[in-house]
Amino acid sequence: MTNIGKFVVASLLVLLVLNGIVMKGNSAEVYPPQIVGAYGVTIDAKTGEILYNKNAHSRAYPASMTKVLTATVLDERMKDGEWLTVSSHAANQECLCLGLRTGERITKQDAMKALLLLSANDVAVTIAENVAGSEKGFADLMNQKVQEWGLKNTHFVTPNGLHDPNHYTTPYDMALITREAIKHPNVLEVMSTQTTNIKTSIKEKTIRNLMNIQSQPNAIAGKPGFTNAAQHTLLEYLKQGNKEIISVVMKTDKRSKYHDIQTMATYSFDHMNTVKRVNKVEIDEK
Repeated sequence: MTNIGKFVVASLLVLLVLNGIVMKGNSAEVYPPQIVGAYGVTIDAKTGEILYNKNAHSRAYPASMTKVLTATVLDERMKDGEWLTVSSHAANQECLCLGLRTGERITKQDAMKALLLLSANDVAVTIAENVAGSEKGFADLMNQKVQEWGLKNTHFVTPNGLHDPNHYTTPYDMALITREAIKHPNVLEVMSTQTTNIKTSIKEKTIRNLMNIQSQPNAIAGKPGFTNAAQHTLLEYLKQGNKEIISVVMKTDKRSKYHDIQTMATYSFDHMNTVKRVNKVEIDEK
């Protein structure tokens, strides 16, 4: 083979590797693409099968993705139309907040909207206190659900995801929590909403989702989060035809979180039941 021929062959091999494809016999094995986030997963929303895995079972801080479970417990524990009353403790939470005042009242549905769309920490504590009497009592309910679903690498302390070293989950567990949450029509509807109106006992307000769902290809619903310890986190529920997936990224940056989700989602949609995935060669940077 001439030097030019060798160069062409080498160049083609480099391109194949860069595109995540390695030829083996007559079949192509497709390797997962890289993401910026330290932890990520995509699961089949119907079966729970892992489609993409980067440290998916490693513990990390979820930040406000926590509120997806908070909303689920709220939906199970309170009836539509019930009112919640704001305590002084809830009204003085570290913000992002709705700006609730002591004694102000808000319905279950509007509390869920402010919780999931605005990521309101004062609303999260209001929910906890009205459902369980205290944040501690509500955390017990959250952890009961986690145990009921068989999740062994998750433990929650707060209803809002503000940092606590004992408040953690994994991308995989968070994806399974989301899978359970979207079985609740109330939760899924709110998570899918872009703009809505809410009303408390003393004010009315139009609120917008912190994430622009409509700008995310195939996204049906989602929830971002951030704390200094957690960095940026994001979960999305996505559909393409009859395929449904849930993607979660943790410990990423503001610019990369949506791109990380789309990278995992695109790979997973493209390869669900179509080509052999390299399950044993997972991206792992522990």
